[in-house]
Order: sequence, then structure tokens, then C-alpha cells
Amino acid sequence: MFVDIKFITFVALKLRNFKQKKQYLWNFSCPMCGDSKKNKFKARGYFYRTKTNINYICHNCGSSMSLGNFIKSLDPHLYSQYQLEKYKNESHSNVARPDFSMAQEKPVFSKSKINLPKLSDLEVTHPVRVYAESRKIPRLNELYYAEDFRSFALSMFPETSSGIKKLHANDQRIVIPFYDEQNILQGVQGRTISNSKIRYITLKMAEDSKKVFGLNKVDFSKTIYVVEGPLDSLFLDNCIAPMDAALYSVIQTVGDYDYVFVFDHEPRNKEIVKHMSKAVKIGKKICVWPATIKSKDINDMILSGMTSDQIKSIIDSNTFSDLKAQLQLQLYKKCEV
Repeated sequence: MFVDIKFITFVALKLRNFKQKKQYLWNFSCPMCGDSKKNKFKARGYFYRTKTNINYICHNCGSSMSLGNFIKSLDPHLYSQYQLEKYKNESHSNVARPDFSMAQEKPVFSKSKINLPKLSDLEVTHPVRVYAESRKIPRLNELYYAEDFRSFALSMFPETSSGIKKLHANDQRIVIPFYDEQNILQGVQGRTISNSKIRYITLKMAEDSKKVFGLNKVDFSKTIYVVEGPLDSLFLDNCIAPMDAALYSVIQTVGDYDYVFVFDHEPRNKEIVKHMSKAVKIGKKICVWPATIKSKDINDMILSGMTSDQIKSIIDSNTFSDLKAQLQLQLYKKCEV
């Protein structure tokens, strides 16, 4: 145990708001999630004793691991020293031989739990499930239902803006969770199913959370389709949604991969056309919907009788880049939908 305590004093220099609460309990701001960008004094990370070991847990993002893995994720060089001292000072039968390679593995975190019913668990006669199925939305097991979104948001995101507090009670919404590549919850989006003036509400776990739906399902070795809305993304394989008209924002958020940017079909919308043009200028591929398509978005295309395979085929046949994209975009702006 004395080796663990020794290295806690070393790593403490890298931790914000570090302080010892009890003999075997230390508290500080979690370096994994940042704890809180709005309140620098928030401290929800803890080192604590379990029998003869020291473990780490964050009560904000749910990160949970051994002290060794925590040190490894924070400072690989210090971890090598920690591993060597543990090996020297403890029984070799209980301590793995140190690995002095510099290969680093990403720590594994537990994901926060959403305590809401999934749409797939609702009664088939439930109005929200009836609505979702009337829209032919697939993968209902990935979506949730909040009967009172305001209460849900305030319980799960206590630092949310005052705008949430102004929502009326029983504000019913479909709750769309978004995770990162390690399946760590980044936040949720609430889509109204009533006449609320606020159609979508997006809440993030932390200020720097990735606001992209579908990262936990995507294969980065293949072409990735990028659409505006998370519900639209459910109809296409290997598809993500940044929940933003500026689809190319995923390059900064996620990284530069083989993307096809599929904007909503609104040729008269100057903002969308501007974003399409910018995507072309930075050398990316875009889908330019043909004049034969009259629906505004992918969900509407499904409701018009098209299949997901047909939509994907149209996208692939109308994907352009560079000069061809610029030419198609000029023609596209003249389309009537």
C-alpha cells in the first residue's frame, strides 16, 4: 500500500483541487471528463481503498479503474516507475512483471446510465411508440422516452442552463443519447413530441464533450456518411450526425476520415448551400441530391416509400468532389423542391 500512497503524492501535482479527505480517501477534479468547465472548483474524482488496493472513480463521468491504470492514462512515464516499484516491493506471485514498452492502451470507462424506458419497451399502443413507428424510425432500442424531460435533465445534468428550468412539467420528449468511440455517454438530445416551441434540446456531459451521434457504432475504416439529424442517421449504415448544419465540424471533433457529407435537401436554403460549398472548398465529398428527389430529408424519403438501400444508392450515385461538386452545386441551387 505504501507504494500506492507514494505515487498518489506524485500524481497529485497534476490534479486540480487535490486534497486528502481521510486516511485512504483523496478527492480532486476528474482529469478524464474535466469535471466542470463552468465551475473550476468542482471535484468529483476520488482515490479510495478497497482491501489492499487503491482504485479511482469519478461520480461525474463514471470513470472507474485501478490506481495503476489511472496513472498510466495520465502519465505513461510515471506509470513505468510505478510498475517497477510495485514489482520490486510486492510478492512476484501477485504482481505482473513490468512492461517497459511505451505502448499505451486507452483506459476503459464505464458509461453513465440513462434511467428512462427505451422506446422498444413501451407498449405498442403508447402514443410515443405509435409516433415513432408512424415515422418508420428503426432501432427503437437505442432511443429513450422522457415523460418529463425537465425533471430528467435537471437530475442528470444539474449544471444545465436556466432555459431547462423554464420548461413546463411533463414536457414529453424522445431522448437520443450520443456516445464517443469508447461508448462513453457524451450527452443527450431531447426531441419534442408536443407543440413545444423548443423542438430540440441538446445537453452535454461536459463542455468539451463530442456532440456527434453514432460514434460508438461507426467503422472508421469504411466510408462514413454524415447527416444533420440523428434520427435520419438511423436509416443508413455507418452513419453519424453532428446535430449541426455545418457537417464538416466532425473533422475537428472526430478526426479526418473518408466522409460523405449528406446535407438536407433544401436547394433554396442559402445556409445549407453555403455549408455545402465550404465542404467542397476544403476538399471533401458531398451528396448533391438529384432534381427527382422531392423530400427534404432521409426520414421523409422513407415515408415516401423509398428503402434505405435505395437512398444509399442515390447518395453514392450523386456524390461529388472538387470541380464536379462545384458544377453540380451550381445546378443544384436552381432546383425546385
